[in-house]
Amino acid sequence: MADLCPVCGKTLRPALASWHFECGECSYEGSNLEPKILEQAAGGDLDEEGRETALSVLRKSNFALLARRLGELLGDREGGKLLDVGSAHGWFLDAMSGRLEGVGLEPDVAVAAAARQRGVRVRSGFFPDALEPGERFDVISFNDVLEHIPDINATLQACRERLVPGGWLVINAPSRRGVLYRVSRLMLRLGMAGPFDRLWQRGFPSPHVHYLDTRVVKALAERHGFRLEQQMSLPSMKIRGLYSRIRYAKDVAVPKAMAMTALLGLAYPVLAAMPPDIQVWFVRKRE
Repeated sequence: MADLCPVCGKTLRPALASWHFECGECSYEGSNLEPKILEQAAGGDLDEEGRETALSVLRKSNFALLARRLGELLGDREGGKLLDVGSAHGWFLDAMSGRLEGVGLEPDVAVAAAARQRGVRVRSGFFPDALEPGERFDVISFNDVLEHIPDINATLQACRERLVPGGWLVINAPSRRGVLYRVSRLMLRLGMAGPFDRLWQRGFPSPHVHYLDTRVVKALAERHGFRLEQQMSLPSMKIRGLYSRIRYAKDVAVPKAMAMTALLGLAYPVLAAMPPDIQVWFVRKRE
């Protein structure tokens, strides 16, 4: 990654791991982990079927909440267009069906093909290269996606160019203020790197290269001609599907996955009352 903070331009400093960096001026955290989504082994580096099973309950529930809030922000606005970047199985497009004309972009060819087979409008490719010249949208959403894109400033600038005046940018991402992330940092300092590596998705085809918070999102939004209007939190865990979620990384052994599932299950009531690990920021393009 670059030596300068993408938010404030100050020099980044080495932090908790050889690949992890922090800004001493603002609250930005980043990594130099490299995406390899197009270089996966045959069949993928993850158990994609297990991943879909693991995430479906949580994601569909969260997308229903997100769609409701977005609908409130859109008000009486009808007939608009939605672009869901990194749309995966198309669950957010499903949630917004009937409200906006939606299309997804998904770089994983197999996942995009599976979504199309069940009737979801999904194009294979990356944002904004897979778009047609002159295409404009009322809403562009990044659901667990923006934190994986190395050049966050170029991406936000492209969003501004592709949104209609007054259009909405929805950023749904892990929060560096969340309890699980804070606990993982503490565990790393105690010599247990596993949780920190997993939350950054180190070794995954598309690892995290940014960890965001409201201060960072607000600064980036203002730089690119947006205004942060609202935010909301979403649950980051459900008991149902938790074991599959832990196991979809093929390098996690069954006994370890069972132990982690039991531990997190016991801690769930406490974790649910702590600062959330998923934050959604609703950012609007200045007209």
